Amino acid sequence: MLLIAALLLVLVGLMHSVLGGRRLIAPLLARPDLPVILGSQRNSRVTLWAGWHLLTLFWWGQAVVLMTMQFRPDLVPLAVLVTVSACCGIGAGLALVLSRGRHLSWLGFLPIAVLTAWVALSLPA
Repeated sequence: MLLIAALLLVLVGLMHSVLGGRRLIAPLLARPDLPVILGSQRNSRVTLWAGWHLLTLFWWGQAVVLMTMQFRPDLVPLAVLVTVSACCGIGAGLALVLSRGRHLSWLGFLPIAVLTAWVALSLPA
């Protein structure tokens, strides 16, 4: 059952990023009247694009946790910590690079990534 749920999360994420990216986000980003955030329309576009696709990444992280629950329930705590760390680390990196540090979400994502990685590395083998 959990494997089916995980596969559905992967498919929903794929459809979200591909179809939603083309049919919803791309037309929004092309609008000339897009509101300005973080000082420019470029930053508005980057924020919308990255936020949209980051949601898919977090869904895929949850799919990993569900698959771990199905096949290796003993590793669920580690899987949760690793996926949270990875997703937040990627989110921090995207925010830092794409917004040139202007989008402050990296200030939340980076410590979460580091803390959860630290705890994952501290788990007994």
